[in-house]
Amino acid sequence: LDMASTNPEGWENDKNPNANLSMTDAVIYELHVRDLSIDGSSGITNKGKYLGIVEAGTKNAAGYSTGLSHMVDLGITHLHLNPVYDYATVDESKLDTPQFNWGYDPKNYNVPEGSYSTDPYNGEVRVAEFKQMVKGLHDNGISVIMDVVYNHTYTTDDYCYNLIVPDYFHRPGSNGSGCGNDVASERAMVRKYIVDSVVYWATEYHVDGFRFDLVGLIDLETIQELRAALDEVDPSIILYGEGWD
Repeated sequence: LDMASTNPEGWENDKNPNANLSMTDAVIYELHVRDLSIDGSSGITNKGKYLGIVEAGTKNAAGYSTGLSHMVDLGITHLHLNPVYDYATVDESKLDTPQFNWGYDPKNYNVPEGSYSTDPYNGEVRVAEFKQMVKGLHDNGISVIMDVVYNHTYTTDDYCYNLIVPDYFHRPGSNGSGCGNDVASERAMVRKYIVDSVVYWATEYHVDGFRFDLVGLIDLETIQELRAALDEVDPSIILYGEGWD
């Protein structure tokens, strides 16, 4: 895939609209892509899709603003999206069947979730529509935060990296996540992968922040390397995590 071909018009000039805002002044709104628009009364055409997030001027039957217009009215500065990488428990080939998951079941960390695209069968569509969503939010003064789950994977034995190098990607016997397959972030190539992955989303997709699920399961050195790498991209990128004991 020629990634440049997926860029929306004006992408080269797209930037974080709240780059000068202190992190402590951010107004963050957490959202599930599907839930924003899927209801029949949402007034949004692209229900459950990336594009549904940036449809302008939508209203419900009572005349109240919905979707993007509602978020703008709220005055939020950042939209925190529940996982939008490719997660395992929604079958993209059966979108005519009602399916739902929050997305905390990672399958492919560096690929946008296909069920939120208008055409999951063609890879360039999910990439292009994700970027259109980001740019549409930026154009309306809203920065984008991505919820990321690098602490565990959906499967273990047949997980892609385990098939390449068995027993390297996960910590043996560790179950801090409750999923039975904690990711071994302290290992050199796993650490490199996590840092490279986050930087990829920040540079290729212009994501303005990252919320780490169960951040306590990621070792401190990895988080420090990640912060340093993001500072080289853009120091305004927000990084925060879910507390976990």
